[in-house]
Amino acid sequence: MIRSFKPAARLTALALAALLAGHAQAITFEQLDASGAGTGVFYNPTDSDWVLAPGAVTSELKAVDGGWSIDLSATTFGAAEGGTQASNIYGAGLLLPSSAHGWRVNFSANLRTWDSYNDGSVVQPNAGASLGDWDLFAVNANTQGYYWDLTSTTPINEGDGDGGESVPTAAALPGTTGLIDPLVPVRPAGSVVTYTNDGNSGYLPGSTWAWGGRDYAEGYFESVRTSGMVELRTSNATFVSFVLDSRTPGFHDNQLPSWGQFGVSGVYSDVPNGPSENPGGGAPGYSIENPLLPSSVTPEGTFVFSGFDVSEGTTGLGDFLFIDPDVVEGYVVSLDGSSGQAIVKLKLPQIGDADGFLIEGEVDGQWVLLGQVTDGGELVITQPSITKVRILGINPDLGLDPLDIAAFKLGLIFDKAGLASLSMTPLTTAVPEPTSLTLLGAGLAGLLWRRRRQASRAA
Repeated sequence: MIRSFKPAARLTALALAALLAGHAQAITFEQLDASGAGTGVFYNPTDSDWVLAPGAVTSELKAVDGGWSIDLSATTFGAAEGGTQASNIYGAGLLLPSSAHGWRVNFSANLRTWDSYNDGSVVQPNAGASLGDWDLFAVNANTQGYYWDLTSTTPINEGDGDGGESVPTAAALPGTTGLIDPLVPVRPAGSVVTYTNDGNSGYLPGSTWAWGGRDYAEGYFESVRTSGMVELRTSNATFVSFVLDSRTPGFHDNQLPSWGQFGVSGVYSDVPNGPSENPGGGAPGYSIENPLLPSSVTPEGTFVFSGFDVSEGTTGLGDFLFIDPDVVEGYVVSLDGSSGQAIVKLKLPQIGDADGFLIEGEVDGQWVLLGQVTDGGELVITQPSITKVRILGINPDLGLDPLDIAAFKLGLIFDKAGLASLSMTPLTTAVPEPTSLTLLGAGLAGLLWRRRRQASRAA
């Protein structure tokens, strides 16, 4: 029977006996040596070592291959955007025994949210969306106490829901000794943030891994599947907490549900997405059903995309960023080289083109063949520093002319994080040369306008 409260003094003797050279295939707690490297000595907790967060229930803490995984707000798994969620702190924690040099905690994060944890200081909202400091996922290691027993003093700027003003608030969360938002100085805003506190009492103490949604609006659903790590170099006993905090003060505290699981590093259990009227179930770019659309088209017919922030835990590194221009028989995709990024992998759409596609890359101003890809296939780009590619050989019999609504949805993976500024130039010849491209500026601009009007009416 897992208890929701247990005196910390009982843990030390039990924990020291549980240090083993081998480790369970679950969340891992590894001792560090003087240099900060792992020693290969792991702490394997028992069920009596765990303490549940105020909103958690016993069944959400699960034994996995001799270790543990933690469900967060399991009753809301798969909830719709309009669902409700009890305002609370979900998850569990434990107290690691004192160690000569501290601990490293490795875990997987498989998380879902309809909500926002973004004040606009890092990235602005997507078109039509709003910001607010609402649901925060966090793993925290410190020497002071469990997440839900901590205090903070920084007032929040809480969105009022209309996408404009914000209301300064400094009230403590109900049922805590003074915990208020924001709890990390840089909001995750759809990205993973790691933070080590230098003594500021306004934020979470110790070391923190955090993730939350970028913004909220109709149909915007975000998720992350990644492995994470926190380290705390100390000789003192260490409190480790795995939480979803939906207890932000204010009127959005029980709206726009979030849920997920912390578990085995690199292994992801089935955590359902949220149903949505938007088939993509997420912000533009996160799925092939809801690709990132161009923000403008030049008079020459080049599609220009708003900058997409590629960072750890977001699409564009481990997962494809999907973009959607309108094409004829081919196109050129260009990545602004000022970010220092390069394109390393492509995923082509499945459109019924039996011959597939030829992929070329620009190297020193010349087009070179990178490979041939089957319909719906993928290409790993081995040529270094490729920022411009062109896709050729789209079968004209498919009718992908400028007046068709049919889309060519392309997946991209980059070599590193950064602001990915993209543009695409449609081609009207099957095997174009750079000096003889026939471009469709006016017709494409009109089509883009019609598509945006249809999207705004549908919203």
